[in-house]
Amino acid sequence: MELKQKGASANLGAFKQLKISLVWTSAVDLDLMAFYKTKDGRTGGVYSDNYAGGSMGDLNAFPFMQLSGDAGVDATGGDNQEDMLLAKLEDFDELFICALNFTDASAGTNKTFADYDARVDVVTDRGEKHSIRLDSSNQGSVAVLAKFSAGFLGAQLLNDSKVMSFAEFKSTVPGAGDIELASKVTLAQKGDSIAIKPKVTSASGGNEVLINLNWNTGAPKKKGFLAGLLGGGEEIDLDLGCFYEMYEGPTSAIQPLGRQNPDGTFGSFNYPPWILHLGDDRSGADSGGENLKINLAQWSSIKRVLIYTYIYEGAPKWAMTDAVVTIKAPGSPEIEVRMGEQRDPRRLCAIALLENDNGQIKVTKEVNFFGDQEEADHHYKWGMRWVAGSKD
Repeated sequence: MELKQKGASANLGAFKQLKISLVWTSAVDLDLMAFYKTKDGRTGGVYSDNYAGGSMGDLNAFPFMQLSGDAGVDATGGDNQEDMLLAKLEDFDELFICALNFTDASAGTNKTFADYDARVDVVTDRGEKHSIRLDSSNQGSVAVLAKFSAGFLGAQLLNDSKVMSFAEFKSTVPGAGDIELASKVTLAQKGDSIAIKPKVTSASGGNEVLINLNWNTGAPKKKGFLAGLLGGGEEIDLDLGCFYEMYEGPTSAIQPLGRQNPDGTFGSFNYPPWILHLGDDRSGADSGGENLKINLAQWSSIKRVLIYTYIYEGAPKWAMTDAVVTIKAPGSPEIEVRMGEQRDPRRLCAIALLENDNGQIKVTKEVNFFGDQEEADHHYKWGMRWVAGSKD
């Protein structure tokens, strides 16, 4: 039975388990979610752990709901479906079933759900099916579709359709205030790590992991006699580089040396090693710092990547640089790794290690110092051969 109009309802009766499905065919990444307020005032939600703080739920313990997984990643068209099982309603005062359009929400845009050929199906353990279509002509990035309640005659399902912006959704739906499209995680101590599951869509900033190095240039620029006495005017030139190890293929390094050389030291985004250095900022004057990007569609080919920075020219005054590496991946929290007040005399610092952890990206704070790349290579057992290089 289709609940066509807002306010239409159906009595589902008693059940042991309900199956709630979000089904669509358009090339958009929709996510099935449930948010609730309990009878004792608690609020929360069940939604993909691709989101910072997300939980897939638990069918055998509170909240007695469990999400099957994440479909439509990379905004692909076809027979997309996400399922959620619901085993118990008695604890809830309000329970809302929602569809979040990640493609639009992450881009900060609002579009019409009626264009996406989407619906929610609720199937009881007796095989009875009730459907609610996402046919609203209003624009937004979130559709609140259905509301469940537990009554004297059993479970009730209500077509509660309304479309809203992501900000309105967070402020009005119980439990939705904690959801974040992305947030920041700081790895504070050496050895701290986090594993992220990037959520890729073609409209959310690209199919890439962006790694940025930014720093202060050092002492302020001074002129004249005092500059010579006080060391003014000396700028620190940090460079961003990485070692990479493939599951099948070469093990090598990417660093801003020899741009005109045919050895490919800047890497490639569209071909192996699927990692590209975006350019050398020799002075630190570029507010964007230096950047590497990894082709996320090819992450399965990469075993590990060691991110390092080194001082090409000038004394190793690490404490003056306030260097920070940030790692950004679509739909994942931004990861920040700060060097802190380091005073090591060596010229190279291995800052962070990225490892392929069953498809996830595990990021670990390293902050280990070495005299040069070859010494770092030996420590991390990459096994490369080294020759001297220079900037053009």
